[in-house]
Amino acid sequence: MSFSRRAFLQSGTAAAAMLSLPAVKVLAAGTSGDPIVIGHQCELTGWDSATGFWRNMAATGMCDWLNQNGGIAGRPIKLVTVDTKSDVDTGVNQLRKLILEEKVDFVIGSEISSIALASSKVANEHKTLYMTMSTSEATTAKANAVPYQFRMNTNSAATAAGAARKYVDLVGKRWTTLFADIKWGQSERDWWQKGVAAAGGEAATAVALPVDAPDLLPFVAQLDSSADGIYIPVLNALQAIQLLRSSGYAQKIVLAGLSFSLFDYRELGEMGEGTFGIETAPLLLKDMASPDMENIYKALGIGADGIWAENGKVVGGSMLLGIVQSLGFLKANVEQSGWKTKDDTAALIKHAETIATYAKGPLFPLGDVTMRAQDHQAFMDIYLLQIQGGVVAKYAVAPKDSTIYPADVDLTKG
Repeated sequence: MSFSRRAFLQSGTAAAAMLSLPAVKVLAAGTSGDPIVIGHQCELTGWDSATGFWRNMAATGMCDWLNQNGGIAGRPIKLVTVDTKSDVDTGVNQLRKLILEEKVDFVIGSEISSIALASSKVANEHKTLYMTMSTSEATTAKANAVPYQFRMNTNSAATAAGAARKYVDLVGKRWTTLFADIKWGQSERDWWQKGVAAAGGEAATAVALPVDAPDLLPFVAQLDSSADGIYIPVLNALQAIQLLRSSGYAQKIVLAGLSFSLFDYRELGEMGEGTFGIETAPLLLKDMASPDMENIYKALGIGADGIWAENGKVVGGSMLLGIVQSLGFLKANVEQSGWKTKDDTAALIKHAETIATYAKGPLFPLGDVTMRAQDHQAFMDIYLLQIQGGVVAKYAVAPKDSTIYPADVDLTKG
């Protein structure tokens, strides 16, 4: 597999410069016919722009690469990216713009759970397939599980199921939690408590952190100082870890799923040493043993140490993987189902519900991915990482089978 380095770097430069939106990119080498239009509802600005930066780079670069290599079903891809500004109302309005004005065929959705929860229903009403990037379990659960939504990344229930047992064995049985008081943080709290309990531990103490709290110290002070470990699904993990250490908490800290994409861990210095995290992709290339991921890193200009050479950013590997696998899902199902126009999307969905496994390859670079038809949720290996000697390294792997939790809905019967 060969990627265009120029295309990837151009996408990163565009994101960094925050060019006017929507951004449209079409290359058509080796393709013919009308383009397949993919919308990207992305956090380019606002509080979640750190993750949006990597998702925008990956979406733009991968669509460019696909267009240079036959597109999807021989047709070119037109990518239209809009900025949610990390705001619910803006994000939903931008989704409507993608559907009604840009006439997109598919949408790669927001990473923010509150935006995703509202957007999936809008997309479902307009019969537009929505590939959510949210990691809150609630996004694909119960009434929020809708036919036109799929998720090709992990979520809070899967990461807790896969990681809690290992961390209870490694760190200890008693846990306290500091969580962001939003849908994502609440979901992380609930599923971590369930995972710890299932592993024979206890995680009853949890402190809610308002997202607009000007001072974290009063909330940090409420944590159980006798706990063996501290779980922190928070947006400002950097500040939380610094406060925990400066306040005398010496326990092992575990970051919630995909949190290493939210900040530059190097800013923690010695305070970060030993901190654990849960990701779908490591940062160090040597921890992956994947030629396909190596090609992506090279194309992006990311070094083997997980640092982007262009400006020294630490890669958001899990964000890259979520985008790549979402595009892999679309390519596979468009081509296998015979999809031609948006009128065929319902048939594409029925076809996708029959595909249980997406094999390891260029668009699934870190291993086979299992798709559960009942709630349209994917499962994959989970990487347990730890800051060791000043770098984030692989500590262990939780196999995908250990991340599977019971479905509470069955979309195949709708």
